[in-house]
Amino acid sequence: MARLTTTSILAVLLAFASCAAADDMPSPGDPADAVPAVPTARLEAETQTIDRGRRRLFQRFVEDAAIVPGAWIEAQYNFEDLPDGSLHFVGPLIAFKVDRDLEAGMRFGYVFINPDGAPRASGVSDIDLYAKYRFKGTHGRFAAGALYKAPTADEGKLLGTGKSDLEIFGAYRADLEAVTLVANAGIRLNGDPSPPRQPAKDSYLAGGAVLLPATPSLTFVVEATLESKRAAGASDDVRLTLGMEVLGHGGKGGFRGAFGLPLSNGAPDGQLLLGAFYTY
Repeated sequence: MARLTTTSILAVLLAFASCAAADDMPSPGDPADAVPAVPTARLEAETQTIDRGRRRLFQRFVEDAAIVPGAWIEAQYNFEDLPDGSLHFVGPLIAFKVDRDLEAGMRFGYVFINPDGAPRASGVSDIDLYAKYRFKGTHGRFAAGALYKAPTADEGKLLGTGKSDLEIFGAYRADLEAVTLVANAGIRLNGDPSPPRQPAKDSYLAGGAVLLPATPSLTFVVEATLESKRAAGASDDVRLTLGMEVLGHGGKGGFRGAFGLPLSNGAPDGQLLLGAFYTY
């Protein structure tokens, strides 16, 4: 059932993306002077919005009111120093603009775990599929969306819970002259794993961030996130993430890196996030 659901969702997302791309393509016979002139002030505002849309969060890339200009393809590496071992994750993050204010995407990869006093394990990760819609506001931008976790990771190797999760979230972003302020909140309905694992609990999410554009190509990110415990006997996960993003020539791609610092017992003792991305 999980495979069928995942395939169906992917097919719908890709169909929407294809339709949107076809609608945005100009007709070959249209003359150049048929394009209506855009006022200078409006053009500058739209350019700033596009530039800010390429500056994204690390922990809550999905739960953000930004919409990618066209598409975002990123190769990611995530290392977590856990209290009882370590975790490595490598894989792509793919996001695309379905419509002017609608973004969809997916995240998956390969995970390696090295638990203390137990054999190492590795395999494919769970797959996250998401979609979000942005509402225009007077002093900022609001968005709402959902994320579905398809349980593709091997439950027997403890790479996943073997159950699907559903997250519903809201986000806010204010692009000010000097900084960008971001906030998000949501609820995650976690699937109940099989024994001997602890029963799952629905978790609550909250977060906030400040994005500081130092130059047109360099942005510093300070991000705080909280998620309540996902299982009985677990602890809340509270982290502070300090990162930076460097855009390449033309702003079509670049590199990102961040360190995650624990603010609660439920967070990793340390985290390293690295990414190389391309946008168009």
